[in-house]
Amino acid sequence: MRGYYVNRQRLMEGSKTPLITACKQGNEMIVQLLIDKGGDVNQVDGMFETPLITACYNGNEKTVQLVLDKGCDINKVDGSKQTPLTAACTKGNENIVQLLINKGGDVNNIDGMTDTPLRVACKSGSQNIVQLLIDKECAVDQVNGLGETLLTAACKGGNVKIVQLFIDKGCDVNRGYSIGQTPMTAACMGGYEKIIHLLIASGSNVYEDDGMRDTPLIAACKGGNEKIVQLLIDKGCDVHQVDSLLETSLTAACSSGNENLVHLLINKECDVNQPNGRGVTPLLAACLEGNEKIVEILIDKGCDIHMADSMCQTTLIASVESGNLKLVQLLVDKGCDVNKSGLVQTPLIAACWRGHEKIAKLLIDNGSDVNQGNIMRDTPLTVARSREHQNIVQLLICKGCNVNEIDVKGETHA
Repeated sequence: MRGYYVNRQRLMEGSKTPLITACKQGNEMIVQLLIDKGGDVNQVDGMFETPLITACYNGNEKTVQLVLDKGCDINKVDGSKQTPLTAACTKGNENIVQLLINKGGDVNNIDGMTDTPLRVACKSGSQNIVQLLIDKECAVDQVNGLGETLLTAACKGGNVKIVQLFIDKGCDVNRGYSIGQTPMTAACMGGYEKIIHLLIASGSNVYEDDGMRDTPLIAACKGGNEKIVQLLIDKGCDVHQVDSLLETSLTAACSSGNENLVHLLINKECDVNQPNGRGVTPLLAACLEGNEKIVEILIDKGCDIHMADSMCQTTLIASVESGNLKLVQLLVDKGCDVNKSGLVQTPLIAACWRGHEKIAKLLIDNGSDVNQGNIMRDTPLTVARSREHQNIVQLLICKGCNVNEIDVKGETHA
């Protein structure tokens, strides 16, 4: 019976077994005690975690050794289809990786996320583990289920020495995949300047877009790294080039929130009113992020504050949703129509939905119609009531809204 009790799952602890709990805590003495009392080293818990994978994540080498010595399945996956070896590579624990390999861990085993130990080590930036796995004859030309190369994974990880290692192994610096990044766009998005220099020196193309339709320049703008953007411009990248989704470099920079980068692109004569493929202008992108300083920069450069995107989202509605009171005040002062409706909401309804009481009052004080509804027949009052923003409800009533208004459900709010 002793084995029954030590293996019983505890419902109050996520159906974890005592052994898995001890492995998670890294308490080797308790792990040894439970094993001595009949703890099953292959039993999974309610989430299909295994003692070995739990111990690998915890990083306690002695606990891993104890479980292995008891004969647990070294390649058994957990509920997320992860192997012990990929778990150890994720945590970057070289000693545990070596221990698992010595005990027969399959270095080429593909987990449920189509990752191999080598790919995971690349992403985690563990140079010693990468070298160890390559020495164990892991293939350097492998791709995952989405077609991502190890070089791209290494560029995402940000370790320049790992990137150099794969380049030295002959990996193609321009190989992308159907729905993902090239090594160059991955490095640009991550802001890894040294890796970008290395890729360029190795023949990487700085002009073409990738499987995510990003160009290196737009990827760098999304990452908000002005030094990398300047580097790419110096290498001949066109700031006016859009990607396959018609994204612009300036709109991407405005979304990143880097004021210096926005100044850089404007000085390179980017069109401050050019929308992307979704109709989002640089100004609207800045408003969505609630960045009043970038909004001021764009307005000073002649941005049209009245332009809306393809979903009729206005700069004022976007600013209301961001919750930035000063930004809303700025746009109101610049003449934005406080009653101009988007596809599904007015500025006041947006404030009522988000619970921005001060913004709602500002809009009302500047002429917002407290009874103006949307195409769903929602009014500011019905929205504020449904979202349980009682202070806004009281504000609307005090400002004379129609308390007998019938909403889409046919209900009044009197």
